[in-house]
Amino acid sequence: MRPLFRNLLLLTAGGLLPVVLPPLHIMALYHFWHEYGRRVNRQYCSCSCWDTIFKGTYESGIASYKHLYFNATSNTLKIWMFTVICIIVLYECCKQLVRLAILKRVRYLMCLLFLSSLFAHYYTWWVYVNYWNDDFYSQWNHQLFFTMTELLSTVVVVHLTDCKNPISTRKVTIIVSIAIVHILSGGLDQFLANVVYGEGLAHQVVRDICFMVPDILHVLIPIFELVRNRRHLRGVNELDVKVNGLLSLAIISAGCTISYLL
Repeated sequence: MRPLFRNLLLLTAGGLLPVVLPPLHIMALYHFWHEYGRRVNRQYCSCSCWDTIFKGTYESGIASYKHLYFNATSNTLKIWMFTVICIIVLYECCKQLVRLAILKRVRYLMCLLFLSSLFAHYYTWWVYVNYWNDDFYSQWNHQLFFTMTELLSTVVVVHLTDCKNPISTRKVTIIVSIAIVHILSGGLDQFLANVVYGEGLAHQVVRDICFMVPDILHVLIPIFELVRNRRHLRGVNELDVKVNGLLSLAIISAGCTISYLL
């Protein structure tokens, strides 16, 4: 493949998801909640909660309709910085996966695992934006726990998308254990009530299924890859199995305990 075409392909692949995810998100919201929305009269509506700083001398006081408002506050800065970081990380991850596919070094099942985790990461970005935007922090620590564990799992998954990086019991243990923590923590809480017992609204059912299915995949696919590559594993003995078993038990026990306390 020519370098110019390859670079264009990498740039396109890297920018595709950051561009299309937010519109798809708003389309989904519109599908579930359009009947509860209201028409905005652009001619007569106004906003007295906007500080108008970014408009400078062009507009002040109670402002007229705008497609986008933002106030010059520390929380707006946090939202902006966090959003930029998330876009850059997603862009680089997508570029990396396409680059590995071009080089024929990609593990497609691990790539599938990464794609399945996008909903959880996008949801994380969205809830933090809303926490800062609404000054609502009662669920902050609980969400932070899931965010950090999901990030750790995804870092290992992205590492394993490259065939040059060997599958190991330790790496699989980390991915699987974190997924089990999420299944137990979310499954015993929202999933049973909203999905199994049918108590949730349509958007809650969709949300919880989109959380649960990737977590199940994060248990099954790494184990499958480990079994498939067992011939290439070196130095695995009974002691390694016991150590990783204890590590998994420790991660699951600590994770479920922390999740319950938060």
